[in-house]
Amino acid sequence: METPENPVFPPDPKPRRGYLSGRLGCLFGFGGGCLVALLLIVLVLSVGGGLLVGGMHALMGEVDPAQPYRVVAGDPDEDEARGVLRVEISGVITGSEGGWGATAGNDAAALRAIEHAIDDEDIHAILLVIDSPGGGVGPSDALYHALERFKLARPGRVVVVQAEDLLASGAYYVAMQADWISVTPTTVVGSIGVIMPGLNAAGLAQKLGLADSSVASGPSKDLGNPLKPVNPAHTAIQQAVVDALYDRFVGIVAGGRHLPESDVRALADGRILSARDALELRLVDAIGYEDGLDAKLAELLNCPEKDLVRYAPPESRGGLGALLGGFSSEVGRGAAEALLQQSPATPQYLLR
Repeated sequence: METPENPVFPPDPKPRRGYLSGRLGCLFGFGGGCLVALLLIVLVLSVGGGLLVGGMHALMGEVDPAQPYRVVAGDPDEDEARGVLRVEISGVITGSEGGWGATAGNDAAALRAIEHAIDDEDIHAILLVIDSPGGGVGPSDALYHALERFKLARPGRVVVVQAEDLLASGAYYVAMQADWISVTPTTVVGSIGVIMPGLNAAGLAQKLGLADSSVASGPSKDLGNPLKPVNPAHTAIQQAVVDALYDRFVGIVAGGRHLPESDVRALADGRILSARDALELRLVDAIGYEDGLDAKLAELLNCPEKDLVRYAPPESRGGLGALLGGFSSEVGRGAAEALLQQSPATPQYLLR
């Protein structure tokens, strides 16, 4: 089959809102100094938001974890009710809580919602709505494993994925627990692979008269040190780790999609695919939209559509969080991506 040319991929699939012309318009009168100070404050809060989560729950409008979701459609009191929990995974998968407002990824909240559902007998299915380029290996695997535990906890449970703009790399890894994967006609799919980002600045450091003075316990403790020349022995160590994680990724895709491993390896070179090509290659099951999934959910749960009850996690922001949410969105997105890449020796399932 002919492989389509990879489309130009925008770094941020979501349209940007006009924060400066909208929410920050009222701040111009305070002068440039105040604006810069406010930007710095929000940046610090976005990066360090994980440290503030415990103390800010009440202020931010968090709902008691004992009541983890709300009913959005259907009657949960019906005798034959089949609960479907809708969980969103969007942005870069980092495993962190992020900062105030809308940050780059919400996977930590998604993981909590899935874990709540594991022991909840009212939840028969999870509808996972994904729009993500992937992210860290560990956080992606944690979501995958939580979905596995959800399905194994009670017989007959199912997971359905509806992808939006992106179902790539670590996000596709997570989706391998799905019994059915639907993508929109414009979803970008694939990027199956592992990357260990690195940057070597030894040549530049030498020109600037900079020298590394690190003290290490062994010759491989400082592998990936950007101020030292590339060491082939260190590169071999990193490549072995990447290869092992890649083999696991390929095996999970082969098992999740019921494909021969050789077929998966043939296309698991990091390429991205259109929705149509992903469907032809059996990487997804259907091209459609979320509003057409009730029939498939009912079929998988072996019940009439009228018995489906839709649940969703509670609104996670309120009060001060809602006030600052839009303003910190762009800053939070950049901060989360920077945190994900702060260690060059950390392998990632991430679309590049």
